[in-house]
Amino acid sequence: MKYRREIDGLRAVAVLPVILFHAGMTFWSGGFVGVDVFFVISGYLITSILIDDRERGTYSVLKFYERRARRILPALFIVLIACIPFAWMWVPPYPFEDFARSLAFAALFISNVHFLEHGGYFDLNADLRPLLHTWSLAVEEQYYLLFPLVLFCLRKFRRAKFLIAFTLLALASLAVAEWGWRNYPSQNFYFTPSRLWELLAGSLCAVILYQRAQLKSELLAGLGLAMILFATVFFNAALPFPSLYTLVPVVGTCLIILFAERETVTARILSIKPFVGVGLISYSAYLWHQPIFAFARIRHAEEVPDWAMMGLAVLALVLAWVSWRFIEQPFRGKAPLVLPTRRGILGASFAGIVVFAAFGFWGLAKEGLPSRIDFDGSPYLARLYEQTTEHGAAEGLCPEASSPVLRDLCPAYAPETPERRIALMGDSHSRVMLPAFEPASEELDATILLGDKPGCPPLLGVHLASGGGDARICRQAVERFAQQVRETDVDTVVLIARWSLYVSGDYDGIDPRSQLVPEAGARFMSDADHVAAFENGLRETFDYFREAGIRVIVFSQVPQQRIIPGILVQNAMLLGLDEAAARRRFEESFVTREASDRLQARARGIMAEVTSEYDIPVLTLDDVFVDGDRFAWLDGADSLYMDDDHVSEIGAARLAPLVLEALSRPAQ
Repeated sequence: MKYRREIDGLRAVAVLPVILFHAGMTFWSGGFVGVDVFFVISGYLITSILIDDRERGTYSVLKFYERRARRILPALFIVLIACIPFAWMWVPPYPFEDFARSLAFAALFISNVHFLEHGGYFDLNADLRPLLHTWSLAVEEQYYLLFPLVLFCLRKFRRAKFLIAFTLLALASLAVAEWGWRNYPSQNFYFTPSRLWELLAGSLCAVILYQRAQLKSELLAGLGLAMILFATVFFNAALPFPSLYTLVPVVGTCLIILFAERETVTARILSIKPFVGVGLISYSAYLWHQPIFAFARIRHAEEVPDWAMMGLAVLALVLAWVSWRFIEQPFRGKAPLVLPTRRGILGASFAGIVVFAAFGFWGLAKEGLPSRIDFDGSPYLARLYEQTTEHGAAEGLCPEASSPVLRDLCPAYAPETPERRIALMGDSHSRVMLPAFEPASEELDATILLGDKPGCPPLLGVHLASGGGDARICRQAVERFAQQVRETDVDTVVLIARWSLYVSGDYDGIDPRSQLVPEAGARFMSDADHVAAFENGLRETFDYFREAGIRVIVFSQVPQQRIIPGILVQNAMLLGLDEAAARRRFEESFVTREASDRLQARARGIMAEVTSEYDIPVLTLDDVFVDGDRFAWLDGADSLYMDDDHVSEIGAARLAPLVLEALSRPAQ
């Protein structure tokens, strides 16, 4: 097929927002849609080549997969090789177990299955996964395992026949995506059947343009580019993806492919040298950027500043040019310089896949190779390791029900002859706080009931903005717990949550999925509307319990750290730091009081206003963690935190006196 410079320029438009999004640049909140642009481009180019080969009589399956191997594997293998030593040096055992499995699955082009099973694309720890981005390569290659079979079934090219077949398949895939985000939103992101329609959109473009002159429309080509840019800036993690919303970047890409004839303004913009240059190295840039960002975040004690992330983005582009020039190019072309024979490239590809998969599965079988850590070298670090990896109360009391199962209020502490019944309702913060309630249970002869749902605020009348099955189950769980509180002679309900998450997000900014909306599925609401939903949720919850004569106490959240203590402790062990050096590093990582207060200010302000109106007490927990102008996660040889926002068992126990005092006060 004829080379189109504007397609390489379009690749630049795809890859740069992805890199900036993963770098944490909040302006590009929808930068992840660059992957959708890549899918369409890939479907267009590969389908054009395959149809042309079939019509010329030069098509062969081995030739096709040889071409895919030369295009994909050399640069991928180099990046995988580069990742291993850094993961070995810096990644603690449990995350290394995840890395090893993702490495094996990436080599086998099924890494989307790994990430589908182990967390979402927008989760907090996603930034710490070096191979997260390989999910899209897996989806693409799975498509190209099936696509030759589809072409075989369709036989000789007939435009109408191919258009009908591809359209029906694309509509079926889009229907799966729509069903998927409503029921399994996190898994839907990685699910191949939910993504096939995007590649088929590119295939449809190939069918429309095959043996035809390039279509031309300034309006439609410009509209296509505007649609892509709009999505990269205005979309965010709260939108269900893939879904009908994904039509915006997908249709935009199709419009450029179909109508950006080289004389159009859009084609001329995309054809300028900088865009074309970045487009040529876009595959390598995509491969390099995520490992670079992830290892920088793993190695750095605190949040990596924006200027450093931008520098790392430039480094990714430099490495991309090097690997494009010296790795990709020698394997490609009509006369490849390296492994020029089909047998040679396919044999080397198979051997490489086997080696990487074997290493990954070995690391998985060895449970992340904890032998890399010297547990005997520092009793101090070994103690902290245990404290930041185990939470007996959280894990042993009231076992969590697997979603979508809803469970009843669970008696965490139950005296033989209780005089009171106190219920805790909240997200995961309520569970890890349980040890703080054990002394109160003994002193007050009180049964402590737990009703918790991770990532789910204990508020009635509101929904998570993420939508889908998870948000629905959250709403149902809160309603179920609240009803049981009223039906089980509970005299006091304690509301515990990471309140700032649902109003202000994280230190990196608002988390659109965790904001609250008044109606299920509400989209594109203003920030003020989300805040109003939070306030209304508080009021409806307080009204519900007040009508039943049940006392309400609200616990403010503990200060949120900027780092995950467990990872920092394990990194110190991997680096062989002595106790003094480790302490210095740990103390430098304590969050400043100014940063923590700023993060929680909005939620606390709303909480103070509403609780004052209802005369509801709020227990503030900050004083337990104060260390000068910072909030500490470490006290001597004890870790007070499990991760950046959940207290450890020891940290929860330190809060017990405050809890006992709050529960002992007579109702006002």
